[in-house]
Amino acid sequence: MASAIDAPSTGAGADTEAGGTKLFVIRLINYLTNHGVNHLPSYRLRHGWYRTVLGVKLGPGSGIHLNCYVWFTGPGRMRREGLLTIGNHSRINRNCCLDARGGLTIGDNVSISPDVVILTMEHLKDDPGFATVTRPVRIDDHAWIGMRAMVMPGVTIGRGAIVAAGAVVTRDVSPGTIVGGVPARPIGQRGLDPGYTLADSFPLLE
Repeated sequence: MASAIDAPSTGAGADTEAGGTKLFVIRLINYLTNHGVNHLPSYRLRHGWYRTVLGVKLGPGSGIHLNCYVWFTGPGRMRREGLLTIGNHSRINRNCCLDARGGLTIGDNVSISPDVVILTMEHLKDDPGFATVTRPVRIDDHAWIGMRAMVMPGVTIGRGAIVAAGAVVTRDVSPGTIVGGVPARPIGQRGLDPGYTLADSFPLLE
């Protein structure tokens, strides 16, 4: 009679094989997403892939431009936990990096300029194993993130806030506040409560 210790050996091998297959599929989807689909000059095709394959919640009128990198651990988890949600009429411009591993929520009518990096995972500098931790990022309606800015894990950017080009945001930004610098600090206030809609049409072959 097989003992309780001996019995799982075949199953463990099967589990290992299944795990390896799953990892291969995730890496293949990652490769296709970030080295193929993101270069397709068609919003319709890119958005279809992001929605159906990755499970991105992309609101009507919103656009993810060419050459954006989407960082994720697996499309199943993305879909189940809603790790990447983009509201209505928001724009993610060219060459941005969207880190969805820890959860990224972008509101309505948000303008994210080219080359912006938004991170939701970081290493623990004092951990002996250099472990990682995830913290979600939220960008509220009508925020504007300037070119080549970086938003660090755990940050909330309030409604109508502006992040200057090249800034590194390490702390929450209050609604309507303008921040700039490294690390980003308040440098002004927005002079209106924005109510516009980013409704420009998407250009062909982009």
